[in-house]
Amino acid sequence: MRRLNRFVNMLLVIVLLSFLLGVAVFVRTTTAAYRGDRGFTALPLRFDPDTSSSEYRAPDRDVLVTVRGGFVKGLMENDGGRDIVVRALSPLPGLRVEGGDIGGLSLILENVAPDFYAKRAAGGALLMTKEAVNRVRITVPQGAGGVAELAPSDDEREFPFVILGDNRDGYETFAEIVQQVNGEAPAFIIANGDFVYSGRPNQYRLFDEALSRFSATVCTVPGNHDIRNDGRGIYTMLYGPSHYSFDLGGCHFVFLDSSPGWLEERAISEEQYQWLERDLGRARGKRIFVTTHIPPEDPRHGPASADIPNYTSEAWRRERWTEEKLNDYMESRLLNHGFRDPKEAERFEQLMSAYHVDTVYTSHIHSYLEYTRGNVKYMVTGGAGAELLSRDSYHHYVVVRLGSPDMVRVVELPSPLNTYLARFAATAGLFATAIYRENRTAVLLLGVAASLLVVVLLVKLYLKGKGPIDTFARWALDTGRYGVRHFRELFGKGK
Repeated sequence: MRRLNRFVNMLLVIVLLSFLLGVAVFVRTTTAAYRGDRGFTALPLRFDPDTSSSEYRAPDRDVLVTVRGGFVKGLMENDGGRDIVVRALSPLPGLRVEGGDIGGLSLILENVAPDFYAKRAAGGALLMTKEAVNRVRITVPQGAGGVAELAPSDDEREFPFVILGDNRDGYETFAEIVQQVNGEAPAFIIANGDFVYSGRPNQYRLFDEALSRFSATVCTVPGNHDIRNDGRGIYTMLYGPSHYSFDLGGCHFVFLDSSPGWLEERAISEEQYQWLERDLGRARGKRIFVTTHIPPEDPRHGPASADIPNYTSEAWRRERWTEEKLNDYMESRLLNHGFRDPKEAERFEQLMSAYHVDTVYTSHIHSYLEYTRGNVKYMVTGGAGAELLSRDSYHHYVVVRLGSPDMVRVVELPSPLNTYLARFAATAGLFATAIYRENRTAVLLLGVAASLLVVVLLVKLYLKGKGPIDTFARWALDTGRYGVRHFRELFGKGK
């Protein structure tokens, strides 16, 4: 009995230590800063959206680096010094290096398709070496003189690009999308926000790792989930400005930040609206495409009638009551996923119509939807992995090929069954998997604590009812022995 009590006390100590250690690891994992690759030091963002350019003057040598269609992200340590890290915001960023000591300068250009970029930037004064599926090293040769640059030619006539959004928590689905999209060989990818659930560093680390596997330029805008906590600071460090634009093949692509629009009255800042009008004015005569996370209107007709009909007839008879209750719950909780201020929605749509925008790409709603306002097409594509609770929604991404004629293809991926019960179960599994992936060590420690606590409780129950349990065990043992002996007496001699 004493040994058993000692064993229980020892288990309680292990339970307490595992629990405290698990909590400590969880807090550290969710708060420790994510700074990108090892050896990387971020630089303050300096980007001019009017010229889509960024400048950086190296403090240790008289060199000025100018990037068009991208920004100087930071510095990366190498064996002989430090590389200047540049992140592309467009498929064909231009680079210019000038100064009195530019020979041997090394830059890392990330977020490009190396083959796509090298083919169109051939003949420049800078040397390029492919380092990864989305990264090239650019070196200034010795004796290059005072100026060296890359100015990729934009001779595109027809080209594909991919649109996806709302991948948060759906790690398995998003990994499948990365693999499939790479097979599409797009010119670039529009990632339309809500990449992580709560803006935590550990979530951004996993998303950044997944994003680095794309073999094409990924053009991002922040979503409302991405800016939670200190998420905006991490987003800016990793992916740069909140609004920007670029040209490709006679088309103009605009990217806007509407992430505050879920909680705040204004979705898009006045500064952005002023820049947007200047940018759209400069793009007259081109086909214009605008990307932002939150749509100006919820095409499901608002919170009162969200157009998700009761479909309990699709459920099994024994699930009918559950389906009806979940349907009532969903109908009552659906909120308007458009801009909070109808006047701002009207202003945005009028601006799109006034400048003859071709298509506005949004997400935020975990479904695929389309509608038209003022001769402008609005596409909602939010199925890159997040939970699906609306009827007829499914995981997907969209492939657009601009040409004669344009082609739009929606690629569907495996999705939960179209019943509320199945989708709530899938959502629970989605969040459980996400919590484990984002906090693996902490979850394992807390799991050990919980398992040992169950063992302690069972032992405590045994000690509390030890007398009856021991009596029952002796009875069962004696009964078993008697049965074996009697069996041998009946059948043993005849064998």
